[in-house]
Amino acid sequence: MTVNFSLQPGPRERQLQRKLNNPLFSACASITEQAVRDARQGDQLAMQQFMEQFRELVQRVVELDKNVEGDVILLLKAQLEHQYAVCVGLPGQPAAIQDAIRKLIDVISSTLRAASKDDPDALEKLSADEAHSAIHLQLCDYMIVSDLLNPDEVIHDDEIIPTLLNESEEALQAVLALFPPERLSMLIDEGRSLLEQAEAEGRSAPEARQRLAQMAGWLRAE
Repeated sequence: MTVNFSLQPGPRERQLQRKLNNPLFSACASITEQAVRDARQGDQLAMQQFMEQFRELVQRVVELDKNVEGDVILLLKAQLEHQYAVCVGLPGQPAAIQDAIRKLIDVISSTLRAASKDDPDALEKLSADEAHSAIHLQLCDYMIVSDLLNPDEVIHDDEIIPTLLNESEEALQAVLALFPPERLSMLIDEGRSLLEQAEAEGRSAPEARQRLAQMAGWLRAE
């Protein structure tokens, strides 16, 4: 099957790319040009909505009162980090927006650090928060992480395990941090059943087996 995908797709179109001709997806054969066009249109609409929300968030940061409580600033920082996760997966080239978000996060962190300079406990908590933020932003640079964190649930629950089993070793390693052990254990069981069914039907998936073993190894190490 041949369909025309964008060179720089958004999350909905990208998920169709993952599903196309992938035997781990039950609906892989139903992807049509119309489905791709609909996904592309949905991604463009989401892009417009993101930009509106982002501009509003930037305005809130700009208008922050110098005496605002730290909890309000931390909430804004968390919202910016969430925006960053979504931004990575947007269609086109969102690198400039990503850079702007990172700079805003740095400004907020500097503001918090200046306000906490006489409080060792607050500085220690802030350092821990900054370390967590750095890891979060780094993980979000993987498209699969961005797509899983997308609030529109562009990857449905029943698509998570076949999607993960089709990722690279490096990308899967990044995404595993998103799941608590209980959820990961359920996904591994689901993956075993999916691969057993595929292999029973004559569809060999050795790389997917490797990814499943990687997930199991991660869980044992937790």
